[in-house]
Amino acid sequence: MYLMKFDEEGKKISAVPLILVNDWGGVEKLKNEGYIEVSDEDWNYYTGNCGDGDNDTGYIRDSITGKPISAPARVITLEEQANALKAEYEANVKAIDEAIQIAKNNNDDEYVSELQQERQNILDEYAKKLEELTNA
Repeated sequence: MYLMKFDEEGKKISAVPLILVNDWGGVEKLKNEGYIEVSDEDWNYYTGNCGDGDNDTGYIRDSITGKPISAPARVITLEEQANALKAEYEANVKAIDEAIQIAKNNNDDEYVSELQQERQNILDEYAKKLEELTNA
């Protein structure tokens, strides 16, 4: 048995094995601080010993049943989406910039012009996708 404390969303904050509760001030003190008794089986879910759940986000305590349930899927924030988009396009622009430099070194002005147009197309596409993302 364990005494465990959960946040309001059911995520594990901390756990104390029953054998060590006296080191933490005793059962009553911990229960007064919001700890609840949890079986060894349930403890294994909350600590990740039973996999990552249906959404690959682990398990949380269901406030109704008091049992482990799959944690909700992680929602990717707008900022994370924008950063991923930025990283993707920065890599594309860097590759084109390197190709432009090579073409310049080879005095291939026609290819430099093509690459510069392609670079502008990529920047325009990035701006459009970023606008779509932020206006969604």
